[in-house]
Amino acid sequence: MIVAVLMGAVFTALAASLAANALAESSRSGRSVQRTSAMAAAEAGVHDYIAKLTEDHAYFNHRVHPGESTRRDPANVTVAPGQVWTGAATWTYPNGRDAWRSLANGYEFNLQITPPPVGGDSITITATGRRQASTTDIRRVEVQIRPGSIVDFQTVSNSNLDFGNGTTTRGKIYAGIDQQGVAHHISHSGTAYGDLYAEGAIVHDPTYANGAQGYTEDTIRSVIPTPLNFNVFTTSLVNAKSAAQTGDGIYLDGNQDAWRLTFNSAGTVTVASCKTGGGKSAAANEPNCTTVSTVPVPTVGAIYANQSIIVSGVVNGRVTVASNSDIIVGGDISYATPGDDVIGLVANNDVVVAHWAPYNLSFTGAAIAQSGSFRTWAANGDHGSMTFTGSIATNQGVQMAMYGTRDLNYDPNLRTLQPPYFPLIEESYTVLFFRELAP
Repeated sequence: MIVAVLMGAVFTALAASLAANALAESSRSGRSVQRTSAMAAAEAGVHDYIAKLTEDHAYFNHRVHPGESTRRDPANVTVAPGQVWTGAATWTYPNGRDAWRSLANGYEFNLQITPPPVGGDSITITATGRRQASTTDIRRVEVQIRPGSIVDFQTVSNSNLDFGNGTTTRGKIYAGIDQQGVAHHISHSGTAYGDLYAEGAIVHDPTYANGAQGYTEDTIRSVIPTPLNFNVFTTSLVNAKSAAQTGDGIYLDGNQDAWRLTFNSAGTVTVASCKTGGGKSAAANEPNCTTVSTVPVPTVGAIYANQSIIVSGVVNGRVTVASNSDIIVGGDISYATPGDDVIGLVANNDVVVAHWAPYNLSFTGAAIAQSGSFRTWAANGDHGSMTFTGSIATNQGVQMAMYGTRDLNYDPNLRTLQPPYFPLIEESYTVLFFRELAP
């Protein structure tokens, strides 16, 4: 009897312990589900806001999201959630998280938005998720996004692209549909480290590396919802011109054949006016140039000329050089601090490497040839090697046959740092960073 009583006591204690552990585990599991669901609610808020942006690139300037806190601008204009925004370009949230957007699963989210900085395009979304009306297990995330841009691609072309044997491409390549409705092809006989997108076909059988894939007319709509419209790229020239005419921008015009810009590592640019003689192109023979001034790189990031512009030097700053004619590469172009400095080259006609450029040339940047091509002046292979690192958008393709060896690379820094006034692809957004904040 004594043994039976003792055994009963032991089993009772074990049963109580197991029950307590089961209850504790159930509580922990429930808390984990709540925390996971709260995170999912916060992420749902981010995705919902991005969906609004894909329909209206400037949604943040037009409306206060239904799940967004009450805004107030510096002039004390206050607008409630879900209403048309009538205030300034900056705002605060004086009432904290005073609005929540309910989800079907019993959870809800709140949003607070930081608009793009002056001259930038990145938007910061702070999203908070929780069980409805709960004061515990709150999750909060901060996400910075920007619209997709042509500099996300190594090459964008409105014509066929041909990459021969031994060619290695390291960024995304896109061959589009031209003004006549012709869908163009990518011919690639080398190795592709970035995805290939052809509105037509991918000719030959490239070797895909690093997870890259190829998309053709049959599959491209699954990743690029609509064909890239090259016509919208003209906004870069217009916007750069407008910015150059105001503020501290540099606007060049006059009785000149060309202008020469030499960037200096100290953060300045030397401006010279040039005469070619005989009406020849400044890309054919080196022109006679006279220095006009040396000035700081404009903080508005815009230099514009109605004539051709010759570019070279070490860029310290963030700037787009735009010409109503040609952009001529006359020498090496590099950055004082890669990842912090950037240059864009926008030509109404061609982006062309001068015949008198160095025998071995290295230049970096993002280039747009709106109606022409990205090319060398000659195609006779009389120069040595050329290394380009950056992004190319060209209406008429790429031709660099003046150099015997050509190495075209993508600059990954462009994913987070694009040149000012470069065109955006509004239907897609890129996440620059994602992090969880303390609740």
